[in-house]
Amino acid sequence: MFLQFAQVDYTSLDLVALSEHAFRFFSAELRAQQQDADACSNSLLLTTRHLGSASFRVRARPATAEDQLGLDRAEAANQSHGMAALARRCRYVWEVTPAPGTPAAISYYFGALLASVALGPLVPADRSGLYGVRSARELSDRL
Repeated sequence: MFLQFAQVDYTSLDLVALSEHAFRFFSAELRAQQQDADACSNSLLLTTRHLGSASFRVRARPATAEDQLGLDRAEAANQSHGMAALARRCRYVWEVTPAPGTPAAISYYFGALLASVALGPLVPADRSGLYGVRSARELSDRL
């Protein structure tokens, strides 16, 4: 699971904006597979031309102090100057769980898509860095 910090003031995902960004900026298609009644949790299918397809479970919730633990160390790990401060300004997080066996490359690509709408950085479960749209896409390409 990774966390996507979100500046946007809602706990439900803007599926329309995510789908539009997927098509326009990521040469991908994003489809909702399932949405919980409260709209805070969604199962999404991302299909890309070059990475294939993968399913992700995304749950939106208010950010907590625990979410912010280790942000400075994560920022230093990949020299993402200013991303820790940006994450601290985000009032929400989206917990992102890839389907078992999902390659890291498509997970970071999906994270870049989420960051393009959430306007905040993503942090992997191991806190090995903080990534924005560009750095997550670059890491996806390297993987």
